Amino acid sequence: MSNLIRLFTLSAISVLFFGGCSSDDRDFSLDLFLTVEDGTVAVQNALVRIYAPVDNSSVDYYLYSDEQGKVSITLKNKAVVEIVATKNPYKTCTFAELERGVKTINLELKLFNDVDNGCRDDQ
Repeated sequence: MSNLIRLFTLSAISVLFFGGCSSDDRDFSLDLFLTVEDGTVAVQNALVRIYAPVDNSSVDYYLYSDEQGKVSITLKNKAVVEIVATKNPYKTCTFAELERGVKTINLELKLFNDVDNGCRDDQ
């Protein structure tokens, strides 16, 4: 009986040890879709700055949106980034925490002087 219990315990431990973990090697990606007019019109050629607001960071990108209003980046490490999107007369700011896989954000641009555009005075 004790041999049966030992065998069962050893089998359960080996299954948990060898089969319980798998590494997730996906990158950290962000897909950003820019729109105006209540999300009905895609904004092409909007200037988008995506950056990590910390000292000594190499995450600082200036990109332009494509015809569908899409901007994409891929990073190797997890990051919290700030996003500033502008196209005259619109400007909107937000942030995103990048997790493994693709994070999608739909961002509606507001007028520069709109208090609800999410931007601080220094952005």
